[in-house]
Amino acid sequence: LGDPEREVLWGRGVSDEQIRLFRLGVLNQVLPTGPQYPPKFLEWCWSGRRLDHMFVLPMTNTLGQVKGIQVRHVDRSKKGYSNFYAAEDEPVFFGLAQAMPSVWSRRSAWLVEGPFDLFPVQRVVPNVISTMTAGLPQPLYRSLKRLVDELWLGYDRDEAGQRGIRVIQNTHGREFRVHSVQWPGVQRLDGQGPVKDPSDLWEAWGDERLGVFLRALDN
Repeated sequence: LGDPEREVLWGRGVSDEQIRLFRLGVLNQVLPTGPQYPPKFLEWCWSGRRLDHMFVLPMTNTLGQVKGIQVRHVDRSKKGYSNFYAAEDEPVFFGLAQAMPSVWSRRSAWLVEGPFDLFPVQRVVPNVISTMTAGLPQPLYRSLKRLVDELWLGYDRDEAGQRGIRVIQNTHGREFRVHSVQWPGVQRLDGQGPVKDPSDLWEAWGDERLGVFLRALDN
């Protein structure tokens, strides 16, 4: 990561400590030399994707092994992302390995949608995992069923996020104590309507006020 990429990450709620902890990087068309890349990964890389100036966000299993990546544009105005999974028979998510010590000790897990929703929450609630979608995928469900009694669902305020919460509550409400986190509908910093996720809320509130809100919920 160079200074321009770090500045983009800082502006999106990522600290220097989190850059190191989550092993964030950047890819600009050319893969680093040295590693022996699996054919499946090379095929994914060059199958019509323009991997130019992309953040690389490693996804791990519970043991901390990198089993996938998400790539998304450094330029925030360019929407969209792409995921590669080297393993499909085990839970592989962003922040999973980093959350596990706290998940084990607390017997509780927080779930948010995107990686940039995770960063501001993780500084206060270390047992947070990005599920990449508003739902509880089966591999993650099987792991959490053995480890936790409680789920905190911090999905987006839009219909997809709230629908995901309802499905989890209806499907797994007898197995976990399920809490729906209701993000305050304050105005976005850019004035384009109310916030819809913790990333937006961090931009509107900053660390201190968001931290007060999260600690009040989790105590």
